[in-house]
Amino acid sequence: MIHREVADGLERLWNVRVNCIWEADESSRHGEVYIFDHVFKQECTNSDVYGSVVKPLVDSFMEGFNATIFAYGQTSSGKTHTILGNKTDPGLFQLVSNQLFQHVADQVDKRYLIRCSYIEIYNEKINDLLDKSNQGLTIREDIKGNVLLDAREAVVDNVDKVMENMMQGNKIRRVAATRMNERSSRSHTIFRIILESKDANQKDGPVHISYLNLMDLAGSERVSLTKAAGERLKEGANINKSLSVLGNVIRQLSEGKEFISYRDSKLTRLLSQALGGNAKSLIIGNQECTNSDVYGSVVKPLVDSFMEGFNATIFAYGQTSSGKTHTILGNKTDPGLFQLVSNQLFQHVADQVDKRYLIRCSYIEIYNEKINDLLDKSNQGLTIREDQRKCAAMQGKLS
Repeated sequence: MIHREVADGLERLWNVRVNCIWEADESSRHGEVYIFDHVFKQECTNSDVYGSVVKPLVDSFMEGFNATIFAYGQTSSGKTHTILGNKTDPGLFQLVSNQLFQHVADQVDKRYLIRCSYIEIYNEKINDLLDKSNQGLTIREDIKGNVLLDAREAVVDNVDKVMENMMQGNKIRRVAATRMNERSSRSHTIFRIILESKDANQKDGPVHISYLNLMDLAGSERVSLTKAAGERLKEGANINKSLSVLGNVIRQLSEGKEFISYRDSKLTRLLSQALGGNAKSLIIGNQECTNSDVYGSVVKPLVDSFMEGFNATIFAYGQTSSGKTHTILGNKTDPGLFQLVSNQLFQHVADQVDKRYLIRCSYIEIYNEKINDLLDKSNQGLTIREDQRKCAAMQGKLS
């Protein structure tokens, strides 16, 4: 859990066992189980993530494979912390650099040249974070189809120099306050480490080159939650578009498609060599958000309008097992919208001492185009009628 969740007194919503998660609600005996390559519990540190899934990838990078590490998730879910960390919990950036230079120190029979570049993709424009004057970079290709970018590459020979370049770039990276995050990353960043190696005993021997990309992806956003407008709205649209294209490319690769749509965004075009062919990738998914967050951001204002006399409807929409029912019903540790709306409604009634209220409810289902009354088992197959105002009506039980 991130600091804000702990400060708000929120509780965990998922049980974890090895590589599976399921809802923490004890009453959900038959709840959906989600399976991943690895699941980290909330008490895990960046070092735990590094040791389990990142270190093997960096080992491959030092053996000559191209490698990419993504931090992916919605805004304010902890992606940047995973990559950058802090003094007490170093991020993957620091841990990867430590491993790399320890490897170089151990390989006395080889010679290495290590360079790094740092770019951001902001509103589909590529900017060099190591050279403030080098903005709006153009993607080129050589005769072999390799993607080229004229970004500054700094030679580094120790961990401190890597970290200095990272911190220099972060000073000019685009961040801004949104409703969901006081320092929301408004761009995707790619910190690339280029490793050149050759046998120390062969003066004219072959040079082996491999790339490691450390990516902090800007958080996926919903305008309804961020209330973005103007420049923030434009940024969010470009962020979501490039993330959608990245998802398509990863799916096409996993399905073995002949055509891969790398050219649909700057992000995927830059990563074409890092995702396909001689490459290995790791996606670290960061998650946070409770039903209370959803309620406070977008539902409560709608219920306020309902109590002022407006009709209102809330839809929970998505594919099977996407969490729609949990959003509406929730569980003991994360009340659903049903509970939260009811709390708000009756608190409002209690506060309005100069008014009298009558509150009724009905509950129906539509099953195979047949309307059934869930409050009266004998009242099934309801018929829709229209009143004089052409408003739809039906006779169901009101409690």
